Amino acid sequence: MPKGERSHKTFLFGSDVDFDSKQLAVVLKLGVYGAINNPIDITSGELGKYLGVSQQTAARYLVELEKNHLIERTRTSRGQAVQITKIGKELLENLSIMITKALYSQTRSAVIYGEIESGLGEGAWYISQEEYSKQFNDVLGFIPFPGTLNLRVLNLDDLKKIAQVRQSEPYIIHGFTKKGRHFGDVMCYKARFSDGTMGAIIIPSRTHHNKDILEAIAPVNLRERLAENASMPLKDGSKIKVEIFLQ
Repeated sequence: MPKGERSHKTFLFGSDVDFDSKQLAVVLKLGVYGAINNPIDITSGELGKYLGVSQQTAARYLVELEKNHLIERTRTSRGQAVQITKIGKELLENLSIMITKALYSQTRSAVIYGEIESGLGEGAWYISQEEYSKQFNDVLGFIPFPGTLNLRVLNLDDLKKIAQVRQSEPYIIHGFTKKGRHFGDVMCYKARFSDGTMGAIIIPSRTHHNKDILEAIAPVNLRERLAENASMPLKDGSKIKVEIFLQ
């Protein structure tokens, strides 16, 4: 490592591998070029050109990253293929979360837009479980209407806000076991919807939804209430504004 260049510990990001800021820049650049999901063919000279450094320096970075298990390299007819490892991907994911927290740490609420998307109808059965309902009432101050309103978030900035929400302290609805079946914990965040209706966004610990889907609950049939106040029917694809409050 060049004299005067600080070494950082990635335990800041959930690991204990030594790395420096320039190595991190290389991992980021490789991720931008698609090396997270697939190997990419890239020479040291090409990488050096992208980074604004010499071919020799770029080659040294690759050796160091491979030594730290952040990338894998394989020989190809063109030279080499490079792919970011699971450890490298986790580093970028944790860094992304930290950046989001740094950007929005002073924000006490997050405004997100989502498009209505019909679900499988399972939410009503889970929400209606007495053990959940009582806790919802105790923690959130209302018994939810049996069912959830699914909102798909498409905007990149809003997806970053969801990451911020997930890093904030939630209200916890504790899981339980009933007739041999386990029901998991549910993280809750109080929320206000487009028309002013108060409710919550829930994130079950056990869910088949991707992270771009928000599940909303309220003491009323939220879809009908929103349609009534909008004076028009709501269908899949209709956009809804949600303000999520952070503790």
